[in-house]
Amino acid sequence: MWTISLSVLPIFLLLILGHVLRRWQFPGEAFWPLADKLTYWVLFPALLFYRTTTAPLGGEMVGTFAMALLGALIISAVVAVGSARLFGISGAVSGSLFQGATRHNTFIAFATADMLFGSDGLLIAAVATSILVPPTNLFCVTALVLYQGKTGTTSLKKRLVQELARNPLLLAIGAGVFLNLSGIGSLPVIHDMANILSRAALPTALLCVGAGLHIRAMKAETRSLVISSICKLVLFPAVMIGVILATGLDGTAAVILVIYGAVPTASSGYALAKQLGSDADVMAAIITIQTFLSMITLPLSIAVASAYFLGGA
Repeated sequence: MWTISLSVLPIFLLLILGHVLRRWQFPGEAFWPLADKLTYWVLFPALLFYRTTTAPLGGEMVGTFAMALLGALIISAVVAVGSARLFGISGAVSGSLFQGATRHNTFIAFATADMLFGSDGLLIAAVATSILVPPTNLFCVTALVLYQGKTGTTSLKKRLVQELARNPLLLAIGAGVFLNLSGIGSLPVIHDMANILSRAALPTALLCVGAGLHIRAMKAETRSLVISSICKLVLFPAVMIGVILATGLDGTAAVILVIYGAVPTASSGYALAKQLGSDADVMAAIITIQTFLSMITLPLSIAVASAYFLGGA
């Protein structure tokens, strides 16, 4: 446990550093929104493109990953929607609850895989991201549009196309998967350029996630915080572990799956909440609470998974 905690500690220290730097307004208040845009639109797509181009997208592992990730996503989504209805939570807050229950922080997942397993871990993480990011975005955009009250088929389809077609993570994954599965493989020069950009992606992304934490927002609507956190940090990994045990998956791949189940919700959910009419303050609170909780739950989950699937770590 101690070894695992030390391994992932730099990740959380970067989050804290980002938060402290923003609080001190260094290097300036205008810097962090711009850095966040650079990460989202350039650096992290470059990392995803670079890794998915060469990721092992064939074989039985992909099927197991799909079962675990999509199963956890669907069950968490159903529980989130059912809980919101059961407790009579408003549409705006329900949209943020839904995102908090279903989204995953790819930045933290990639950084953790890199710290623990290096390049091999990043390749497996790229497989998980390729499977999980597209349906997650589809689910979240659909849910937020419906919670906004625009239930018309034309309006929903238009909004879905707009949001998905301009998502740089989806575009990067799509391009990388195409080159991978088509047999074209990595493109000279382009692949090298993406590699250079990818090296800046994780540290910059983690600093931006930390800068985006809102301590004061943690006083937001309690029920949505509790429900979303239980769905994301308890139910989501529990379903994935069940599939792992049922299929007999083990080794590094099993631990990577546990990492994806144990990471908090994505910080990008805040921007989407503002764009699609959900309660952005509640979304900020959910992101902040889950990120702090994951400082305990993520190392613990990895330690247990490593002991079981790797025979100790």
